[in-house]
Order: sequence, then structure tokens, then C-alpha cells
Amino acid sequence: MIELPEGVVPNAMAPALMDFGATVEPSSGAEALRIDRPGNRYRCNFGLPPQQMAKHGRVIVSRLIRAQREGLRVPFHLAGVDQGLPGSPVVDDAGQAGMALSLRGLTPGYAAKEGFWLSIEDAGGQHYLHNVAGTVIAGGDGKIVLPLSEMLRAPFADGATVHLAKPMIEGMVSGDERAWEISLAHHLLTEFEIRETA
Repeated sequence: MIELPEGVVPNAMAPALMDFGATVEPSSGAEALRIDRPGNRYRCNFGLPPQQMAKHGRVIVSRLIRAQREGLRVPFHLAGVDQGLPGSPVVDDAGQAGMALSLRGLTPGYAAKEGFWLSIEDAGGQHYLHNVAGTVIAGGDGKIVLPLSEMLRAPFADGATVHLAKPMIEGMVSGDERAWEISLAHHLLTEFEIRETA
């Protein structure tokens, strides 16, 4: 999995939920029916500030070209939201499913608030981005059950790392081509979109 060079931080981000459910509108005029399916995940368009080609620009271009086939991992920008000091959260019990996630290892009394973001890292190192659906507080034992805005997408192992302090989004770089612009001042101007694949 490719990562951006150290110190290169996107200055713009446009996330979106990819919803694989559907609302069925019966032809009879009966009440519409919402069908939820597992697999809802995120995509995010990132913009980078101008980067000198001689310093980081050439490296960014090389990494984005490789990320087209290998994938890219980027910190999910929290936009000034302080998610506090969660401790060292991990998945508490294997094989969880649905829209709640049991964790342990949190700082006792830690408040996971509605709208916080987290990524769960599986045994292979892949991150899965999730959104917290309601505010809950960790008990004195450091355990918590987080309500999620979308269903879990994998049966994570007991002890899988959960990133609340610095969540990540990873996936394939969208599109069938990779383009970039170079200014007359020799600065790289580019943007890219990551789509979670799992």
C-alpha cells in the first residue's frame, strides 16, 4: 500500500458515502421499502497544495502512478475536530457484525462522540473507515460499544487495532488515467480520489 511522502498533507478533502442499499418504490403505490445491504463504504477526493517538483512533486507523481495499481493510504482529515486521547483501542471479541463495535483498551472515561471517525485495521494491515453514530463513554474497564453509521464490512479478529486518534482511508486511486499539472514556477498541482475497495 502506497503512502504520500512525509510532510505532504492534503489541503482539501471531499468525502462521500457509497451506499449499496436501495429504496424500492412499489408500482402499486404501497409504502416504499428501504433495503440495506452490507458494504457501504467511502470515497474521498483530495487536493494537495502546490509542491515543488524538485522536492516532493516528483515523488508524489511517482507514488500516485504506483497507487493506481497498488492502492493508497491517507490520513482522514478531521477538519479541526479534536477526537481526544482514546488510549490504545482494539476490537473486543472476534467476528462482530452489524452496526455496533465492541472495543477495549480505551482510556477510562473517554467520550467517543457522534460524528467521530475511526479506521479498523485488519490482520493484513488494511484500514476500513467508519463513522460513529452516537456519543458513548468508555467504562472504568476501558470498554465501549460504539454505534456505527454503517455496517461492519469484515469479521475483524479479536485485538485488531482501531485508529481513533488518526483514522486512515485507503483504497484504489480512481480513474483509468493519472494526470497532473506543472506550473511555470515548477510546482506540481494535482488531486486524486481514493475509493475504499472492501
